[in-house]
Amino acid sequence: MRWSFSCIALSCMCGLGGITAVSAQLPADSGWTIRAGRFANVWVPIQSGKALAGRGGSRFWRASSRRHPDRMVGWNPSRLPIPVALRRGSGGISESDSASFWKILGAIESDLGMSVFRPATIGKDDDPDDVIVVEVKPVGGADGVTLLTWTEGGEVYDARVRLRHTGLLGDSHVVTHEMMHALGFGHTTAWASIMSPGTSRVDRLTSTDVAYAQYAFNSRADADTEAIWQRLALALEREGDPRPEDPAAPCSLALSNPFDREERVRLRGLDGETGADAGSCGARPAMR
Repeated sequence: MRWSFSCIALSCMCGLGGITAVSAQLPADSGWTIRAGRFANVWVPIQSGKALAGRGGSRFWRASSRRHPDRMVGWNPSRLPIPVALRRGSGGISESDSASFWKILGAIESDLGMSVFRPATIGKDDDPDDVIVVEVKPVGGADGVTLLTWTEGGEVYDARVRLRHTGLLGDSHVVTHEMMHALGFGHTTAWASIMSPGTSRVDRLTSTDVAYAQYAFNSRADADTEAIWQRLALALEREGDPRPEDPAAPCSLALSNPFDREERVRLRGLDGETGADAGSCGARPAMR
């Protein structure tokens, strides 16, 4: 499934790809105390209706599909920080352009209070999954376009950000807006936001942006953990309950918490992931 955002000048139009906002089973109205970053300890009320609807179909949160209305579209928190690669062969990206771009990404991380991006290198013709690829190429009249691909369960595994010219690599509004799309977030008209599809000029994430984003990361972590346990339980049902000393027994889990680097999920054998301090899991790799 691919999701496209096109930003023309500072007015954005979103290609929705047939996805319908679904409120059932998504987080109930509550509040969130921002855990880290520029707005640490600020409490923000969370209203799911605001994140799931807006004028012109704007939705900051997305349900992954009708079959999985409780799963928000986003990267698996165990994959954080996500590799980001500038395609150097496109548009004449210079070292200065790269430095400006990464300075903006540093500000995004500072605002979110999370390490979400890490540098990666790709070749001119590489087309890797699990990497946010940023390139400079014509995108019609748009300043930027972001394309996402995700599984039926809402896990993003491919993102492409295209900017109209190299000067935009130093534009805080455009880069922050597109990179938030690359993380899985949509437009919103429900609060003053860097993700507004209108003409307002907000150059950094607002406290409300951060609260709703942190809430979404946390919700995604909970959903992914629940799915892992369900898969392991199914594997046990199929294969019987092996004795604890059996080396083929499912691995132990470190529960995912994107706000605590010590508690990142590290699994071996699930979704092809390999991580330190983990045994071998008996569950089958997920299909994409």
